[in-house]
Amino acid sequence: MTIDEANRQLISQLGTLYDEREAAAITSMVMEKLTGMDRSLRLMHKTEALAETGLVLFQQYIGELMQHRPVQYVLGEAWFAGLKFYVNEQVLVPRPETEELVDWILADTPAPGPDFKALDIGTGSGCIPVSIGKKLPGIQMMACDISPDALQIAAKNGLDNQVTVNFFLCDIRDQASRELIPALNLIVSNPPYIPEKQRVLLDNHVKNFEPALALFVPDADPLIFYKLIGQFAQKKLLPDGKLFLEIHHDFAKEIVSWYQQNGFSVELRKDLSGKNRMIRARFF
Repeated sequence: MTIDEANRQLISQLGTLYDEREAAAITSMVMEKLTGMDRSLRLMHKTEALAETGLVLFQQYIGELMQHRPVQYVLGEAWFAGLKFYVNEQVLVPRPETEELVDWILADTPAPGPDFKALDIGTGSGCIPVSIGKKLPGIQMMACDISPDALQIAAKNGLDNQVTVNFFLCDIRDQASRELIPALNLIVSNPPYIPEKQRVLLDNHVKNFEPALALFVPDADPLIFYKLIGQFAQKKLLPDGKLFLEIHHDFAKEIVSWYQQNGFSVELRKDLSGKNRMIRARFF
């Protein structure tokens, strides 16, 4: 099987699960992994045969992808902020919207000193703190999660990308655990924010594979983590400290209102899709 034949077969089969654009994007990721070539090089070498090991992996990848398994889990990697991260079903697949949040933080934090302390709450793969730490070397970067398995993956990603992050186990809902965390210049989080009732609306590759613990919140209190993080920030943010949050666009008005009513000044930003997706808050 040539590179071109493999490419065509994969696009055709994925076209039964995804729209044309997404099928093409997934195919490109798989073919680059199999061949080690970018798209332009693959076009130049399209008549070359896949190596035997490549054929075995090709069939394995197709089988997993046709079960709706996310391509990032199939390949064991995801790119975020120009860095490669290992991912599996223990952590969320990093999203472009979260990358936009990191870009905002980096633009807003031009020259932090060595005493600058930052914390990512619910770190998952570690994509947020590792990316920030890579671009702002020298800061004291910390990150916590409730999942030991997620923390193992995050620690691996820190090592792989040569970024020092203090990863630690913490349930932000537990007051005793929160009290052990030092005062901070920066808090960031992409917390769970999808109400349980919206689970049925999600694509199969999300609801059947990505960790529910990192996705869903109770229907009765969808703002639970925003409130907890806000209460934590009231106590732990240093003067001029800032809190950055990714938010559910359906609850943007309610989230902004809660923070304003609890002593924060808030800036709301849209993502590139035009949805209200992130806030920056300061506590006075």
